[in-house]
Amino acid sequence: MQPSLWRPEVEALSWAETLESLHAPLLARQLERVLGISRFYRDKLSQVGWDLAEAARPENFFHLPFTDKPEIIQDQSQCPPFGRLLAVEMPQVSRVHRTSGSSGRPVLLALTPSDLEANLESGARAFRCAGVGPGEVVVHCLNYSMWMGGLSDHLALERAGAAVVPFGVGNSKQLLEVISFLRPTAISCTPSYMDRLATLLRQEFQREPRELGLKMGLFGGEPGIQIPERRQQLEDTWGIQAVDANYGMSDVLSIFGSECACRQGLHFHGAGILHVELIDPSSQRTLELAPGAVGEMVLTSLVSQAQPLLRYRSHDLVKILGTDACACGRGGFRFRVMGRSDEMIVIKGINLYPDAVAEMVVEFADTFSGLFQIVLTSPPPHSEIGLRVEARPGVPQDQLSGAAGRLAQRMRQKLGLRPEVSVLGPGGIAGEDNKTRRVVRQY
Repeated sequence: MQPSLWRPEVEALSWAETLESLHAPLLARQLERVLGISRFYRDKLSQVGWDLAEAARPENFFHLPFTDKPEIIQDQSQCPPFGRLLAVEMPQVSRVHRTSGSSGRPVLLALTPSDLEANLESGARAFRCAGVGPGEVVVHCLNYSMWMGGLSDHLALERAGAAVVPFGVGNSKQLLEVISFLRPTAISCTPSYMDRLATLLRQEFQREPRELGLKMGLFGGEPGIQIPERRQQLEDTWGIQAVDANYGMSDVLSIFGSECACRQGLHFHGAGILHVELIDPSSQRTLELAPGAVGEMVLTSLVSQAQPLLRYRSHDLVKILGTDACACGRGGFRFRVMGRSDEMIVIKGINLYPDAVAEMVVEFADTFSGLFQIVLTSPPPHSEIGLRVEARPGVPQDQLSGAAGRLAQRMRQKLGLRPEVSVLGPGGIAGEDNKTRRVVRQY
């Protein structure tokens, strides 16, 4: 196994220093290796007329074609189970995961010991940044059934110094009993799951969430925690410090973003492991990674062995908040996730992102839980949408009806469209693996 990739001096490097001293040599080495042995990339580049020797030259990197998830899915379908992307022999593979499949068929993920170490170190950087360390007892409530967020994030919490309670998903009533008995200091889960736990705790145990004594919530797997009203709602309900602690992508790197105590956006924790570009998702033009820039993240594996990715489109839109040193001492860059370029919905010429809807829903926090789903009943072009929102427990029906009308009117005023709003009861918006889908296509 390769030496630990976590070095405090690496985390202190500026983004410019990271690019020059770490990423430039690693990228040159990775290009040479990948184009020498990866059938997937050799075939992909040959089909579009690239000479492989020219493609391997670092100065040509930004002209190489992008890689997208549908290509990986098709590759695995044609050459099961791992496709031509697999760049090692099977005896070198030590673990297999898969993506959640929220955007379609899940992708199978093969990892070597070196790949696992890279995931561990990036995850440990993120959790340490979020405030995890020795003395913390974290009950971990993400899916252990092949998903990276279960086992890999568990091990990263341990690497950060925490004791971990491996609970997983399901049996929420037992989870509340475990928390009451063990008194862990923190919980790791999705933000929406905390709403379900609060409802169950009040209904089944007649207790308030603050009584469980949790100090910190380590959240990821869903957007929304960066909306101030949503974060405040969680903190007020549970008496916790709500931390955006584990941003990542199973098919790239399990965790590579988290915030520090300064709450000035997510720190990038993939220095020396993952290269980042920004592009305009419409024109696919490369953008400068500078404060204020908004674009889609494009990711390249710098040290991945089993399934290396070159210029992989994440479809996550981010805003760069800073490239200077943070008060916490970390360098690199800080960013905020704005939404997904492939989640943009065009309704009568209006571009709508789920995050914009989330900001409207949390304005009605006294009535709605904050969970919602945009419902599309026919293929584009869309002329109308439906919106499901979930009621908070104990809210009278007449208040729910009035709030639904005001929410629709508020969206018309601020976003330029008026959805048909339907209100579901507490727990009515179900989430698979404790994750809630925000766009439901019924066609």
